[in-house]
Amino acid sequence: MKNPRIDGAIDAMAAIAFAGVAWLAVFGHRGLAPCAGFLALGVAMRPEIWIEGLRLVAPPRPWRDPLALAALAMGAFSLWIAVTVFWSPTPGAEWLGLTVFAATLAAGALVFEASRAKARRSRRFAAIFSFSVVAASLALMFEGLSDGYLRDVIPPDDLSTLRFKDLTALGRGVTAMAPLAFPAAVLIRALTGSWIIALAPAAALFVAATEFSVFANVIAIAAGALAFAAALASPKTTIKAATALFLAALLLTPFIAAAVPVDQLLEGGALPPSWSQRLILWSAAGDRALGDCFPLGCGADFTRAWWRESEMIEVPGYPLLLPLAPVHPHNVFIQIWLELGVTGVALFAVAISAAAARLLAAAFDRSTIAATAAIAAVGFISVMFEASLWQVWRLAVFALAAFGAAVSYSINKWKQ
Repeated sequence: MKNPRIDGAIDAMAAIAFAGVAWLAVFGHRGLAPCAGFLALGVAMRPEIWIEGLRLVAPPRPWRDPLALAALAMGAFSLWIAVTVFWSPTPGAEWLGLTVFAATLAAGALVFEASRAKARRSRRFAAIFSFSVVAASLALMFEGLSDGYLRDVIPPDDLSTLRFKDLTALGRGVTAMAPLAFPAAVLIRALTGSWIIALAPAAALFVAATEFSVFANVIAIAAGALAFAAALASPKTTIKAATALFLAALLLTPFIAAAVPVDQLLEGGALPPSWSQRLILWSAAGDRALGDCFPLGCGADFTRAWWRESEMIEVPGYPLLLPLAPVHPHNVFIQIWLELGVTGVALFAVAISAAAARLLAAAFDRSTIAATAAIAAVGFISVMFEASLWQVWRLAVFALAAFGAAVSYSINKWKQ
């Protein structure tokens, strides 16, 4: 039987955490990781989660339980990251492994709490989550339309001449909120009964995305909306398609990147400089992943060491020389091949496949599947074009999004 005092403490911590999410999406997206961690620590006060966690990772036949297999694969993936400390040229691989493991535990804790909440607590969680996403989305849209007014007038004064960095940071705020917009939509729909109100945060985020410098956000929100609609119409087919897309990208991206005729694509300077640099980087990273870094990978955070010794290159359309390798490859699939090798790829593929099998086997409602599919679609664009596995705030965002999807499951379960 649950302890009402622990329930109350976790509810209060959820309110604080998601108030922080709304504020930090505008004023400091990297602070989202402590928000997720703070709420997960609250859940960790509950003894039941430790008992269930041990049962999950030590079943008699884990290959028959997709959720257990996914958890074990992510644990092994995190351990493998730490093991690469023995050959990575960049120190700290053990801490990166611990970070990925902690993010996995945090996501599991948040899903555990939300999915087991009673009807009243489910609605409370839904209101807290939805209010946070609505507030952040409207604020980001306002910032986009007003050229960052709030960041300009709220202390401390910015005395630098690098005003563009404010708008880039706001773009990252949109990146952070995009995976949360679709779980919020199904929760708002459950609370209000209106799809028009429910989809308003996603629409506001899309407007904000068009105003900032992170074009991938526009693609991500559009992809999320498409996956959301597809999953409402055909849940299992959408999950199968998303899984196939993730696995194909994971297994094939470095081969495609290494084979792409970059010089021909860059002729004429039609692409923006940032995308031209990505193409050059992906081609070089694909070559290294399948060359001197094969088969074990060059170690966690290898790209940072590569960046330090990287040659400077000309990028069409950009007036200055740029390093061939930035601090990460801007593609998580290539990054796993490059830094973690075949072992990392295999473990991550098992985790994806097992998680998808769990979604397909469980009796989730269409709204929850739609929210999950949209999270996956937004995540796919992020990991395909810009993210790094070592960006803790991104890991935290998907833990928070998983919480929202789990609240959707809980609130719809009690409606039936």
